Amino acid sequence: MSLTNLNLKQPLVILNIFLFPFLLILSFLFLSQCNLSEDKVFQFCDNFNDELKCIEPKTENDIVFLDRSKFKKENPSYEDFGNFLYFTARETPGFRLVLDTAWNGKTSEEFRSHYNAYLVYGSAKERMEGNSFQPKTVVSFHYLGALLKEEFRHIGIAKNPFQIEALGPIVLTYIVEIPGKEPISKVRTIQLRWKP
Repeated sequence: MSLTNLNLKQPLVILNIFLFPFLLILSFLFLSQCNLSEDKVFQFCDNFNDELKCIEPKTENDIVFLDRSKFKKENPSYEDFGNFLYFTARETPGFRLVLDTAWNGKTSEEFRSHYNAYLVYGSAKERMEGNSFQPKTVVSFHYLGALLKEEFRHIGIAKNPFQIEALGPIVLTYIVEIPGKEPISKVRTIQLRWKP
């Protein structure tokens, strides 16, 4: 078949044959960027700088190594360990959240007054103590020691002799309530270990 014998429908078929792979690749690139941006919206992070950038990123599953030489209690209880985490180790699970629009379309005051972030471990649920805001970025953190102590009291082991090995994985649930958005719930598991 020569090019002069092509009817009008054939150029469209040829164009579609070449256009389809191009559109497929373009769609794939667009969707992969959507996934990347979704991952960047909520980020586990335990430390931030003044610009609210994450300087200690975390994952859904982490091992946190603690300096045993700084835990100076003799015959420590679980409550003592919670105090160590709070006052000495200063472990602060947190997150960084990037908003689509400034204050999620609300006023700064409205956003701040209706924003809530909670950290849950077992039956203990506490409002996150640290919150910092910028128009399109929010960071929140909580002291792990305070949360663990509350759960230790609830299950009746606060005064029992402490063994780090008996803790097992600590499953934390982050709950974030943002004005104008559905609540966000994320789970992170950490294991506490002594540094070798």
